[in-house]
Amino acid sequence: MREERYAALFALLETMKGDAGFKTCSRKMRLLTEVTAPEMPALFMSVTRQPIKQKVNFPARRSLGAMVFLYVSNPNPATPASTRLNNLLDLLDATLGTEDNLQTLGGLVEHAWIEGTIEIWEGPKGERAAAVIPIMMLLP
Repeated sequence: MREERYAALFALLETMKGDAGFKTCSRKMRLLTEVTAPEMPALFMSVTRQPIKQKVNFPARRSLGAMVFLYVSNPNPATPASTRLNNLLDLLDATLGTEDNLQTLGGLVEHAWIEGTIEIWEGPKGERAAAVIPIMMLLP
């Protein structure tokens, strides 16, 4: 059941490919230094923590965590790479839905959302940028 949900989350992320222009999408994580400029923009997803919250006389609440890595290259030295990255983050926000329109991955989860801090790194010359986004999925 876990894998079905992770596969559904990745399939949802892949739907951004057309709008984002991703040249690389994979569940096999690669470091920014391992991805060449022609392979960017790139999206990678890895499995992370799987917390279980248990209270006496209540069923356990299970969650599944994932980490999404977005990488961009910037051929224009007059602009920062973070401009392209921010556009991808806005697209990710829209893909995961809003408080009024929860993302349930087709009913596989109660809600999938970004949880925590999005870490951003931009190269010193603005040639590359990366974002690491923590995602949680609450199981029904």
